[in-house]
Amino acid sequence: MSINWKRTIIVTLDLALAAYLVLATTSFNKPDRTAESCQQVRIKIAATDSSGFLSAADVKKMLTNKHIYPKGKNMSLIDLRAIENTLKENPFICGVECFKTQDGTVGVNVTQQLPMLRVKAANGEDYYIDIDGEVMQGEGHASDLIVATGSISKWYAKNYVAPLVRWIMAQEVWKNQVEQINILPDISLEVVPRVGNHIACLGRIPESKNKDRRERAITRFAEHQFSRLDKFYQYGLNKVGWNKYSYINLEFGNQIICKKSNIHKQETSETKQP
Repeated sequence: MSINWKRTIIVTLDLALAAYLVLATTSFNKPDRTAESCQQVRIKIAATDSSGFLSAADVKKMLTNKHIYPKGKNMSLIDLRAIENTLKENPFICGVECFKTQDGTVGVNVTQQLPMLRVKAANGEDYYIDIDGEVMQGEGHASDLIVATGSISKWYAKNYVAPLVRWIMAQEVWKNQVEQINILPDISLEVVPRVGNHIACLGRIPESKNKDRRERAITRFAEHQFSRLDKFYQYGLNKVGWNKYSYINLEFGNQIICKKSNIHKQETSETKQP
């Protein structure tokens, strides 16, 4: 039996054309998803931890107050750039990315600027320092932050205390132990720990006008003094008890001067320079 190839090819082409027309008609008749209203808004807060300020509810409130919260609005009329610019005005937000999907969803990804340190100065100033060492103004409460108190200006907080706290936060032991840093009028530095009923005086942070030299000096100071304090904890307080002394002074060379918590009598214990 012979096959009529010409007829077979024509039939195949006809079937292909018919299939194309069916698909094309279905596609053309399918409603334009971008013309529909926004069905949901997905807000994601990046870098969220216990020290963060923002929640999804906060972001929703910001957009609602500006009358640009997208839910229920026509997808084609939603201005993603306006949403991003509005959120970036908040001092606790350092990055925003918005997008639309065909199912009527608007995504809002927010990266918040995390505070590293809270400052409650003796002059009444109350503010935060972020991880870049910049002052963060604004209302909010962040837990589990080191608090700096005492005779501390914003300049000193940014240039001296912030680098020190950055070093502390990089140390697993000390970031969990240091609760408060107090700056005395002579710029000596005291540390209030979470464990133990005492205050440790580390002395004055070395000063330098050059930023790189200053930060290297702060790192050396921190490594040296916290190493001495750690050894005193191990070989001193672990033996006599963590609540025996109310004040531990490490600012004088090779000796550590301690004040007993009960009778407030000074006694000196010698330790070698680490």
